[in-house]
Amino acid sequence: MANAARLPSTPRPGSGRESHRIGDLHMVPGLGLIPNVIIDQHFAERGRIGRLLGAVAHNPRMLGIGIDEDTAIVAEADVLPVIGSGGVTIIDASAVTRSNIAEAKPDRVLSMHDVTLHALSAGDRFHLPTRRPRAP
Repeated sequence: MANAARLPSTPRPGSGRESHRIGDLHMVPGLGLIPNVIIDQHFAERGRIGRLLGAVAHNPRMLGIGIDEDTAIVAEADVLPVIGSGGVTIIDASAVTRSNIAEAKPDRVLSMHDVTLHALSAGDRFHLPTRRPRAP
């Protein structure tokens, strides 16, 4: 997607494999609710960690947010509070030191080094400008 760095995007359904294969991901424009964020839903229930890792590997400046069922984030300016009974996974690839996303063949498993992952639950908040979580 040519304008992925400007528009929030959503991963299209893929193969459902646990390990992300480079050729599995196809991005489509999202709703644009939160700038520079990729959101994936039904995250833990459908085992979508590999898919979200692939999405942020393709767009390392964007945050990847995986939201479980019965869970939400509330967009309050620069802060995202978590509500509900599930969890929210946030993947930040801005400090990645190595990725094979550009040079590997489509059937190759994704490799990324130094990815930051945050696991949040109800009451936790995520501060977008600093890309840091805050406890309740």
